[in-house]
Amino acid sequence: MGIRLFFGAVILYGLVSAAGFLMKTIPVPYVYVLAGVGAAGIIYYAAREKITTYHTITIGILVNCIVQLTGGTISPLFSGYLLLLPVVGYKAADVQYWTVGVALCCLEISSAFLNNNLNIMPLVFLVTGVIVVGVITNRRSGYVAFIKKSLTKYESRDKFYGPARFDPERIITNQRDIDKHPAIERPLLYFVKLLHEFFRGYSTVIFSRYHDSLTLIQGFSESELYRPGVVVDLSSGIYRQIIATKKTLLITEFVQNPVELGYYTGEIKIASVMIAPIVIVNEVEGIMVIDRKAGAFTEKEKVQFIEAAKTAGLLLALLRLYEQKSDEAKYLKFINEHIEEMHRHKELDLEKILRDAVRSFRAVLNCNDVTIASVDELNESGEVLVSTYINEHTRFSLDDGLVGIVARNRNFIIKEDLSRGSVTVFKKGETSRNLSFIGVPIHLEDELLGVVWCEDHRRSKFNEHSAGAVKILASQLYFAWQRAVLHKHVKELSERDGLTGLYNHRFFQETLETEIKRKRELVLIMFDIDHFKKINDQYGHQSGDRVLAFIGNLVLNTGIAARYGGEEFVVILPRCSLKKGIDQAVRIKDHILKSDVKINHGRIKFTVSIGVAYYPGDAQTREELIEKADRALYTAKKEGRNKIILAKTMGEYHKQ
Repeated sequence: MGIRLFFGAVILYGLVSAAGFLMKTIPVPYVYVLAGVGAAGIIYYAAREKITTYHTITIGILVNCIVQLTGGTISPLFSGYLLLLPVVGYKAADVQYWTVGVALCCLEISSAFLNNNLNIMPLVFLVTGVIVVGVITNRRSGYVAFIKKSLTKYESRDKFYGPARFDPERIITNQRDIDKHPAIERPLLYFVKLLHEFFRGYSTVIFSRYHDSLTLIQGFSESELYRPGVVVDLSSGIYRQIIATKKTLLITEFVQNPVELGYYTGEIKIASVMIAPIVIVNEVEGIMVIDRKAGAFTEKEKVQFIEAAKTAGLLLALLRLYEQKSDEAKYLKFINEHIEEMHRHKELDLEKILRDAVRSFRAVLNCNDVTIASVDELNESGEVLVSTYINEHTRFSLDDGLVGIVARNRNFIIKEDLSRGSVTVFKKGETSRNLSFIGVPIHLEDELLGVVWCEDHRRSKFNEHSAGAVKILASQLYFAWQRAVLHKHVKELSERDGLTGLYNHRFFQETLETEIKRKRELVLIMFDIDHFKKINDQYGHQSGDRVLAFIGNLVLNTGIAARYGGEEFVVILPRCSLKKGIDQAVRIKDHILKSDVKINHGRIKFTVSIGVAYYPGDAQTREELIEKADRALYTAKKEGRNKIILAKTMGEYHKQ
């Protein structure tokens, strides 16, 4: 009832629009309103994931109605069709596009003719647009279908010849080993050739089953019309019946079109066909087909063909077991090589360790992308440290996706197809360019450092063996990561002043030398505490230490801050102009002037004197710059303290 009502309304609208009853010329303000409504409708249509015929017809009617209400072919919104047509062409099926496009052309032409408003150029513009956009989108949809079909073909081959995903003890066979071969498909190729000659076939092929399609894996044929490597849709046809029943089919008189077999193109005569399922552990993994151009297959040959199909299943199972063991050996070899290299170099730089780890994971798993992120369990967040496609330092919540689940559960996760459902990898709004996913925590017992995850553009790329390899590499990465963190901590302790937490004198000198060699402007602020000896004498040395610690905490994150010696401090401001350096010095002086340090017997108020030197304006070397800043500081104390003095190029000083 609903469908009839909808299409009845569509037909009624078409008659009204074609008759020109909607053609109006409305005031300009309403034109803007209708333009907004049309744009919103097109945006809504474009944003929908699934488009039906109802949506396409409705958006076409909406735009046509808006154009008609604003003048038809003389409407200022007539060019809205130029926006509508590409969107419909991109979202809708070809049949829907051409139906709507032709209907719009007919409505506009009819309406314009009956209202004596026949402007040729807009109508030519509309008809040409429909044709051009239709041709382009038709080619695009054909190209997309070709790419999808090609991807299915390669993924099907990967699955067909992939490692075993079942218990080998469930395969009952007396075959203990198979001959070594240069390619995993070679034994199956020889088997197909043997069948082809034994049954005197015209064409003999093996299809692999992958989701709702069959891919031709191996085959021999005497025909020039034979097509290797084809992909057959399983939505209908005789192959669908074979898979559903798991029974062999014998057709003694083949009267159907041979094109239905999938591997022929063009006119050809086939006399008889046998089709059998290839079954492994009760699952149909493929289809075996043989045909003859002359003469029919017999019931006896059907029985033999059934045995041949069983043998093909056993052979395929053995090949997969062989590939499984080969993968395990490959993983162990790669893991051993990378672990040896990791221990041999004893790298202590965390960034270098992580980048080397990314290369190791990609090499071992032969995948497209690898990402390593640190995890902050306290704040329930993570941060990307190194990745082959995600921006570094990207932060994410552990509640967002698969990576958060890996971190919380401290266990690996494998996803065979990220395109199924709305799967978030690590952060909402961030889409993956891949299909397969495996994530593993980098942890030891209760201590979690981060998560490593690997992705690939192929479906079902990773399995339990992949997880084993990633976990081994992740455990080794954990120890290397911890070693680098410990080294950095020890290094920082050697560079820091124990009381204030600022960098020490040696680190300051080395850093200033490095910054000046980069030939970039910088400002050096040097200051010390006024009358610090009186503070120690009046309040005691412990109170003096409290003042020093207060200063350290105040300027800790201001540029590169260091304790120069005693009560004297320095701050390097790299890539900083003199004006910004003066502003920073003023903030330091004013903040200290307004502050005090709480002690047992009260509060200590104090001031600082500051000298400011600028590179390259005031000096050209490290020694000269320190000397200029020191002399400026001396002048500030000499002229009354609690002042800022700027060093100038000619040895003069200016009081702030």
